[in-house]
Amino acid sequence: MDFAIYARRSTDAQSDYSTADQIRECQSRISIWGGQIFGVYVDDAVSGSDISRQEYCRLKADAQAGRFDCVVIDDLSRMGRDFPEFVTFVRDIADIGITMRSVADGLDTANPSSKIPIYLKGIFNELFLDDLKAKIVRGLKGQVLRGYSTGGRIFGYATEPIYDPSGAKDKFGRPRRFGCRVMVDPDQADLVRRIFSMRESGLGYRSIAHVLNSERIPSPHAGCGTRPGFWCTGTIRGILGNRKYIGIWEYNRTRWIKKRVSGKRKVLKNDPSEWVTYTSEELRIISDSQFDFVSEMRRTQRTRSNSGRKAYLLSGLAKCGECGSSMIVENSGRSSCLVCNNARNKGPVACTNNHRISRFVVEAAILSELRAAVLSPKAVCSLVSFSTPILEGLISQPVDSISQLRRQKATLETSIGRLLDSIESQGKSESVKTRLAERELELRDVSTRLARSGLTPVATPVITPDWVEERLTSLSGLLEAYGDRVPLIRNELMKLIPDKLSLSPKKTDNGMEYQVTGKLNPFNLLERSSLQLCIIAAQGLEPRTRGL
Repeated sequence: MDFAIYARRSTDAQSDYSTADQIRECQSRISIWGGQIFGVYVDDAVSGSDISRQEYCRLKADAQAGRFDCVVIDDLSRMGRDFPEFVTFVRDIADIGITMRSVADGLDTANPSSKIPIYLKGIFNELFLDDLKAKIVRGLKGQVLRGYSTGGRIFGYATEPIYDPSGAKDKFGRPRRFGCRVMVDPDQADLVRRIFSMRESGLGYRSIAHVLNSERIPSPHAGCGTRPGFWCTGTIRGILGNRKYIGIWEYNRTRWIKKRVSGKRKVLKNDPSEWVTYTSEELRIISDSQFDFVSEMRRTQRTRSNSGRKAYLLSGLAKCGECGSSMIVENSGRSSCLVCNNARNKGPVACTNNHRISRFVVEAAILSELRAAVLSPKAVCSLVSFSTPILEGLISQPVDSISQLRRQKATLETSIGRLLDSIESQGKSESVKTRLAERELELRDVSTRLARSGLTPVATPVITPDWVEERLTSLSGLLEAYGDRVPLIRNELMKLIPDKLSLSPKKTDNGMEYQVTGKLNPFNLLERSSLQLCIIAAQGLEPRTRGL
């Protein structure tokens, strides 16, 4: 009999020997049962509510492949604390004849009498996690009302541990600590006041960041991991909108939930009745009048909505050759250009590449190089041999029923009409906009199929190298025709050029030029494996000379 051992440690706070102890107990019991160990699966420092755990997913895949006969765990809670996922796993492996045994609980799914206690334990394991979350939130609320820190660093403040005056010790023999009292850090508080004053005088977020970076003042992120510690617009914006600087400390405004399938976290707003507010004049750094003035500036300032941002062909595909930061699009229309994100938002201290280049010049040069690669003789022949069977399959498909297509078309037209009515009455939302675009694409497809259904079968057209070259020669025009699908085209380009394109300004005898280098992902259509070109555009390489 082949056994698979699964072990899990929830957090780094648990002992490093936790998983080793679990594996040892499982191995000891397997030696008594008799059999061999197929493999050991260990998820280290991963929550039991995460159903996308790497080793857990590998265990399920090996179980579906029938590579072992039984899963052995030290305790049922190690398998996870998501009850629906736990039940699904137990049923799925039972359907293919695999059992599960828990050493500490003494339970075996092969025994029918163990079904009820196994499911009850699964429910209790999930309830334990919910109860633990509630207790943590309750304890943190109490710390806030007592004026203690709930964790995290707030620029402008420091913490001081508060110990039991009686000298009592905790279970580890250390002085018992009640919490950490928050107090104003004089040096950081002066900098906070200066940031508010600069904003009050009319400087923007980016200009304030440039000033602080030019003076080599460490940002709140300095020393956090590998982050360089430069000031940026987001940091300045966060400081200017933080109500803690006027002595109002709020807790439990939001909560985080984890999506079951993806494992990603999402923030949700709590009801105002659940907020916990603590007010302290001792923690005030900014006056109410100054904070209100800056807040009013933010409300009246013209901001760009994320939903209105346009997708560009090179968004996320180009990086600065000097610092490695992303090249972002500045302005729009004819003056649209690419500029280093670090140089633009953090100043010359972060990156000296303050040159700009026309976005259209870069796009045209890259498309020209790609066109040359795709139109190579080998690539054209590959496209012909690849496309011909696909086209034959489409032509040979049975003609759709005209009556069925007409019904689908009528249904889609009705649905589109309702969505348009909803937009007129309630305004355009992102969800309605997405659904409308989907219905319009479906209607276009159904209309095309309906038109084709009324035609008599035709012979399969022949795809020739000349036909492919004719279509791909105007690659720029082809992309313009599908301008509404720029994100899809960009995603394909990112697969083609996975390491991104590096843009580096260089000074030559002819002036400044941008050198664009990159590497194409090798696949059977392309003979070339590297992409190298120089773009000379003096008019697009002028440095940013606008004042702060």
